[in-house]
Amino acid sequence: MPASRASASSDRSRFGRPEHVLVVSPSWLGDCLMAMPALRALKQRAPGLRVTVLAKPAVLPVWGLCPAVNDLIELRTGWKGMRTAIREVASCGCDFAYVIPNSFRSAWIPFLARVPGRRGFSGHFRRWMLTETVLLPERIGGHQSLEAYLLLGVDPADKYQGPLLAVPEMDRMAMMDRFSLGLVDPGSVCLAGLFPGAARGPSKCWPVERFAEVGRRLIAELGCRVVLFGSSTDASVSAAIADRIGSGVVDLAGRTSLQDLVSLLSLCKVVVANDSGGMHLAAAAGTQVVALYGVTDPVVTGPMGEGHMILMAQGVDRRRDISRRSAAGRAALESISADAVFDAAAQLVKRKGVEGQGRTPRF
Repeated sequence: MPASRASASSDRSRFGRPEHVLVVSPSWLGDCLMAMPALRALKQRAPGLRVTVLAKPAVLPVWGLCPAVNDLIELRTGWKGMRTAIREVASCGCDFAYVIPNSFRSAWIPFLARVPGRRGFSGHFRRWMLTETVLLPERIGGHQSLEAYLLLGVDPADKYQGPLLAVPEMDRMAMMDRFSLGLVDPGSVCLAGLFPGAARGPSKCWPVERFAEVGRRLIAELGCRVVLFGSSTDASVSAAIADRIGSGVVDLAGRTSLQDLVSLLSLCKVVVANDSGGMHLAAAAGTQVVALYGVTDPVVTGPMGEGHMILMAQGVDRRRDISRRSAAGRAALESISADAVFDAAAQLVKRKGVEGQGRTPRF
């Protein structure tokens, strides 16, 4: 079926107004979260719309916490995983697909599953598999989340209103007991999170020693309980920071499911994080973050929502993509002082304290 270039909303396409859409998910956690505001806007515009998300196992759980999503289909690796996904997509009854990633495979699955309408960005020799293509401007001139608004054909004026993720109250309360955080009353203890990892590697990671210094000061000067977050790949870095902090820290890197992590992040008064999926996850959970940027651009990938504080290196050439071991990236992050990060975190903690006075915390 020949593809046509389209920039108008898909509910004005020749396929009519969709009733059940498939969303092919990105592979990276941060990219998934940055696509959610547009999906929520689409669902708000058409409340009866059914949304099924096709996603890899690593990011599938976060889509399960998105209120705009009705069903999930897992995309496992290899030919067997792809054949299974094609079969499940074909049987779920979707009448339109939004293909967020730019890869060939992401368009191949809804094409073989014979989803009638298929909309995605042009490129990667896949235009013939799409019924509608969208030309992505080389520089869209704003936040990366605008790309999903463009693809889904919804108005970016429907701005982010966090939190993006829904966490059941029982889950949050269970976290307190399961990880021995000592939070008898969620409003009685300052819980501060540190997220020292980044999937992109060392070039996006603030130094271990400075994370530790900030952690020590949060405990000594503000009476916080500090929690270290991260995946199993962050465990060694997290352990090194915990050793340097000493008492008053709980190291949970590699010990939580994604659902548990979201629950814990939502309990924090502040989270200090690199430009990473963890940063976006904390913001999506409704927590204010201190976000650290070296050469990447917070205008493009900054945390979504209000009230966050962004600290970035000065006098650098900003770019969206950097190598895992960029010397320039590491040097830029090293220019951000521990004093500046602690001061920003303290401001957010005190702001939360003022907001919470005289009322019972609601979770």
